Amino acid sequence: MSDDAEPLAHLSLRAECLDRRREAVRSSLRAQGLDGIICYGNGRHSFLASNPAWYLTGFRQLGPHMAVLLPVDGDPVVVTTPAWDLGRIKEQVDMFDIVAVEPEDFLATIRVEIERRNMRTKRLAVAGGVQPRMVSDAWSAMLDQPPVPGDKLVSDIARVRDAWSLACVRKAVDIAERGYQYGLEIARPGMPEYKLAAEMEAFMRGLGAEDNFQLLAASQHNRAAHRPSERLLNVGDVLLGEITPAVEGEYVQICRSAVVGTPTNLQCETFALLDRALRDAMRAAKPGVAARDIVTIMNAPIVAAGYETYTKPPYMRTRGHSMALGSMDPEIALNSDEIMVKGMVFVMHPNQYIPETGYMMCGEPVLITDEGAQPLTSRMGQLDVIAV
Repeated sequence: MSDDAEPLAHLSLRAECLDRRREAVRSSLRAQGLDGIICYGNGRHSFLASNPAWYLTGFRQLGPHMAVLLPVDGDPVVVTTPAWDLGRIKEQVDMFDIVAVEPEDFLATIRVEIERRNMRTKRLAVAGGVQPRMVSDAWSAMLDQPPVPGDKLVSDIARVRDAWSLACVRKAVDIAERGYQYGLEIARPGMPEYKLAAEMEAFMRGLGAEDNFQLLAASQHNRAAHRPSERLLNVGDVLLGEITPAVEGEYVQICRSAVVGTPTNLQCETFALLDRALRDAMRAAKPGVAARDIVTIMNAPIVAAGYETYTKPPYMRTRGHSMALGSMDPEIALNSDEIMVKGMVFVMHPNQYIPETGYMMCGEPVLITDEGAQPLTSRMGQLDVIAV
């Protein structure tokens, strides 16, 4: 394929998958006897909450409000803010009727569009992720009957990745790995945590990451991972990295540990224990397996080593989670009833506090397949060494 053909193929794949997403949502609406859905985006792009509007449009909004009104039959409409962003959205979204207004006019414009399409009397769902109170309260006032919660309707579709999503995920994984490797190369004793984090952030942005959630911390005995501070790296530190870049709204996460200097035998043994727990869980994570069973399998080597207390709160909350366009649902947790489905993407991580060595991180982005959870990274995490 020529260099000119690659971007065209990329855009074609994107358009095809976005069209399939909308049709899948419409099929689910029909199955539930609904006439349409309003998918809202608040502009606070984060892997902690879903973004249904971005999922259906492929468009990253700049303003505080965007919504897609998608009827089961008929043309959809996008209402976005601010008004001056109309040109950019028209360049990227060509399958919709588009209205761009100022934030203060957003809800009034949605009401007009609902009336114009005779949707006020219809049975609608609303998928909004995290919504401002004024927005979440407004939907019922616009409709003759209260809307049905629609977040799960969209997230159930989004969690099984399509080809476009996977292409973005794979690019983000490559960025995460290269960003971490760059960090290993430039880290040195005396360097502040925040400076290392900033250098890695700039490097990954240069590779195409549009965002990056990053925990980066070092200590002689870590209690947990946290945001970078002014602390200086020291010989003997264990550096923890939770690196989470995003490409086209698709976040991925790698969890890594590195020793500044020479690791002790005990540190190597601890990391090997976590690595075994992760690999056991990955082999078991096949379609049809319950999330809670994966947790039990992941915890088993750690429990057998005498650390059962530390596999429970307050030391541990979850062993992984989905990251489909910002949604952490479903989680790999003991209280989860979710079943693994082929095509899901998770980060799986037996990140663990061990009293003798402190907290260590070990986690991979994985794709659920018939053979188990397959790592999306070029190499799984090791206990790396920062030369001194």
